Amino acid sequence: MATEAVPRSMPGPRVVDLPPDIRPRAGHELLVGVEKVLSRLTSGPQKAVGLADDLRTALARTAALGDSCRVRPQCDGVRLAADLLLRDEVVDAHAILVRMRAELADAQRR
Repeated sequence: MATEAVPRSMPGPRVVDLPPDIRPRAGHELLVGVEKVLSRLTSGPQKAVGLADDLRTALARTAALGDSCRVRPQCDGVRLAADLLLRDEVVDAHAILVRMRAELADAQRR
């Protein structure tokens, strides 16, 4: 005697939640670099060359991630601040970095 395959009752369509987006937000590496330099600027006298190198490292990491096109004006501001630090114009560099930090934090929220 032959038996027929009886289809199993299938539950409705499976609902799959979308995986969370774990990519860094726009300008994350740049924001981290700016915050690092700002904290070192306010903690006391530092070597301007080291601070400028930290900013350029943050710019390079941002570019390596392909993220610099998303935060182009902030990249330009950070580059200017690095140049100002090398010319020992710390007050102007600090003002620019504070502004860039605010703009990058705003870009993170979007």
